[in-house]
Amino acid sequence: MAKMMKAALLMGPGKIEMGELPVPEYGDNDVLVRVKHVGVCGADLEFFKSGRIGAWVLEFPHVLGHEPAGIVEAVGKNVTRLKPGDMVAVEPGKACFTCPTCLSGRYNMCPEMVFMSVPGCKGAFKEFLAWPSNLVFKVAPGTDTADACLAEPLAVGIHSVSQSGIKFGQSAAVLGGGCIGLCVAQVLKAQGITEVYLTDHNKVRLEKAKALGINQIFNDHDGDVVAQIKKLSGGGVDRVFECTGSQKAVTQSLELLNRNGIMVVIGMFGEPTQAVDLNGLLMKEASIVTSFRYCHNYPAALSAISSGAIKVRDMVSHRFKLDQLQEALTTNIQNKKEVTKIVIEI
Repeated sequence: MAKMMKAALLMGPGKIEMGELPVPEYGDNDVLVRVKHVGVCGADLEFFKSGRIGAWVLEFPHVLGHEPAGIVEAVGKNVTRLKPGDMVAVEPGKACFTCPTCLSGRYNMCPEMVFMSVPGCKGAFKEFLAWPSNLVFKVAPGTDTADACLAEPLAVGIHSVSQSGIKFGQSAAVLGGGCIGLCVAQVLKAQGITEVYLTDHNKVRLEKAKALGINQIFNDHDGDVVAQIKKLSGGGVDRVFECTGSQKAVTQSLELLNRNGIMVVIGMFGEPTQAVDLNGLLMKEASIVTSFRYCHNYPAALSAISSGAIKVRDMVSHRFKLDQLQEALTTNIQNKKEVTKIVIEI
């Protein structure tokens, strides 16, 4: 096996170069994965544009990407659950699994979390990666790695719906029709929530949502979507999923909520604080909960993909090769209105 591998190196803001890195070593409990496909996330775009997200500041060169799927190349001597040749998806967050937070079951909140592609951990836009075997999940036969890599955003959607506590017969609004919003809406539908409203101002995203079976779609640039949804829903909805990270959507979310409703915050905000009408929240005895990444959700995500319950492939609008990563990220930024999801083939 070769000692070096191809990698797409972020050399500075806005500049990707193809280069080489050593093939990573793997430990007794690790798996070496030959990466086949990686999804492009909004975090990749922010790091590409500025080299930072909030307090996370990259050191260059760096490797982006945290939505990988591929083929097991080799396994450590203690690994029995996986073998070379297995098709797998890789959960990108390494928790310590020993602290009180991890032992409580909420390992996504581990204070020692090492997350692929953020400072301190190179990402997946490369030929090989070594990762703990307990975070590598076998993909069902017949499922392509181009689909399996989308288990990552789907896991975000599954976790957020779980956080909401929504029940059969209740209603929901999803604000934002990007990849995460589309995943949330599909998860809601798959769990029997028939009354799902989705808003966005991007016509391509709205058409994508319609094609995925989300029939109640609203263009935020065409009138008062809050009033429209309230009229159709009989006054409001039981759950609102905020997937945009915008002040406008925060305000809309609280206006849309029924009494005793719950707003789920998923979108990342550019500003550290957002104005919230606490009196309005109080008078409805409504709640705000947050949803960060995922926790024990990868198996369910992969099952939903392999069964066809969630149509992740239909969310993808663009595909590129690894040596086209510069073009892919630039396309996502400059032609945002045309992009719903990009997948990179390694």
